[in-house]
Amino acid sequence: MDRLDFVEVQKHINILNVAYHLCLEIVENKGYEHKVICPFCGYNKNSKIPTLSLNSQSNKYCCSRCGAGGYSTGLYAKVRGIDTKMAFKELLERECFSINNSKIEISPINLLADIKQRDTVYREFLGMLKLENQHRRYLKNIGFLDSSIDDGLYRSIPKNYIKRRLICSSLARKYELSGIPGFYQEEDFKWCFSSMNGFFIPVFNENGYIQGLSIHLDKPFKNTSELWFSSTNKINGTTAKSWIMRSNITENTTSVYLTDNFLIGNLLKETKNAPVIAFQNITNSYMILKEIENTNIRNITFVIRIPECNENLDYIINRVFRDLIPLGFNLEIKYIRSYKDFFDENFNVTYTLNKVA
Repeated sequence: MDRLDFVEVQKHINILNVAYHLCLEIVENKGYEHKVICPFCGYNKNSKIPTLSLNSQSNKYCCSRCGAGGYSTGLYAKVRGIDTKMAFKELLERECFSINNSKIEISPINLLADIKQRDTVYREFLGMLKLENQHRRYLKNIGFLDSSIDDGLYRSIPKNYIKRRLICSSLARKYELSGIPGFYQEEDFKWCFSSMNGFFIPVFNENGYIQGLSIHLDKPFKNTSELWFSSTNKINGTTAKSWIMRSNITENTTSVYLTDNFLIGNLLKETKNAPVIAFQNITNSYMILKEIENTNIRNITFVIRIPECNENLDYIINRVFRDLIPLGFNLEIKYIRSYKDFFDENFNVTYTLNKVA
């Protein structure tokens, strides 16, 4: 049995075998160039002129009439009306990729790289980006200093497709991007990452390593402004985990601020130098308990913005705090109208969550 890694398998998906499985009859042969009737425009015009060229050396296709073009996996996906991820899986099942027609086992893919590798790649990645003025203004308006913005490595997400490809091309020459959430391969085997309107927030662990990247969206999407930089269901992509940021917590810590927003967490850490746990998209209290085990923490104050309080309070009680209440923790919630409330003398006046529960 042949055993190839993901990229090697992709390279063996031959466009002639793809054409065969799509029932595209080869009309002409000229070396590496093969002509077939275009499935996108030829049959619609009842034409028997072969305008679609298949190049068996580069595994590319191109129609001289309608301009359709791309690579072998993309041709299969477009004709079948599926995405390239599904096309790749179907082609593997058809075994039209094997040089000697033997069954091929793919090495494990999408395994999360270790934290030092992620930290190295993400730091160089962020170093290739810049923070747009609109995002710097946003961060300063909510209380960040220029120095903390620079130290926090906040960076805007590039909108230009070519720029994203060039950045990934440079990274791929130095690092293995398999296992780094957010990066994936396109059908030409080149690396890329998706564009969104927003900026990256690095999520550090206690040792200063970047665990992953959170994305703060300029405009909410599906009732959330925060997403993970992830490449789930992408070719050679990797799923991000729900990492937690933990700061200023020791075994002697007795009280901690909890927030489901990394920006709030970073501001609490910087302005109040307080013990903080910040998270995003967790569904139960287990991850919180893991972060506070082996400490003396008994008092937990959840900090939440008032415009989101009704929706998030229900989420907190039912998904995060419900399991903590019977364990004897003193649970409170602090509503804030803006991030500047951290500097208010009454910031420590909280509302007891036990009454709400």
